[in-house]
Amino acid sequence: MAVMAKPQSDARRDGGETRRRLAPLEGSPTDMQDVPGWSGRIMIWLRWITQIIGIQLLMVAGTALGLVIAGLGPSLTAGGALLARLVSGDPSDQLWKDFWGTYRSQWRRSVLVTAPAIVVLALAWYEILVLQANGDGAFIAILTGTSAAVALYAIAYLTYAPAVLRRYTDGPLRTARFLLVAPLVSPLVALGCMVTAVAFGAIGLRWPFLLVLAGLSVPVLLTGLLVDRFLDKVDTRDDEE
Repeated sequence: MAVMAKPQSDARRDGGETRRRLAPLEGSPTDMQDVPGWSGRIMIWLRWITQIIGIQLLMVAGTALGLVIAGLGPSLTAGGALLARLVSGDPSDQLWKDFWGTYRSQWRRSVLVTAPAIVVLALAWYEILVLQANGDGAFIAILTGTSAAVALYAIAYLTYAPAVLRRYTDGPLRTARFLLVAPLVSPLVALGCMVTAVAFGAIGLRWPFLLVLAGLSVPVLLTGLLVDRFLDKVDTRDDEE
């Protein structure tokens, strides 16, 4: 499968500005060995936790601002970009500015890419609830299984979207086409993303305060790690060809 476009450079993602590399104390847990003393290590973890919660709250605000269907996609994209920087050891020190800057610049593209999947997911979930409330039997079980499969594929599509939207600059139609195919050519990655998303959804239903604190940011962080590895392989193969 061909890659949609070459990955954006750091300069392009940052509007041409050079990122300021933070001191080791402000980096990621991968910098632990460079930080003397347990207090420095604690500060690194506290910074990570603070950033994850801050990004979570911004993603919730962005999703609510767009009434979910026009807000979830831009929030996933903006939050995913900040979480990727956190993982790379270059956390943002201007969460508010960086989040809303990406949210605005990616709003149209990310909405066009993600809104159909959000609608499909909502309809599939509604159909499952209706089917379960109105009968049983083999036919109902088949319809329920079909709806669940559609919902899971929509979840996989949405979990791939933040990394793809962050790394590439293709138009909405080509990006959506890539996202439709990507889970099929990377089934283990797709399975990992679906399990992660569903697990955090179930945890959030059991403990709502966790859903508020990290119900979006942590799944986006974890699935982003999986999808980025897959996209790295795609980019490498494309470069070799």
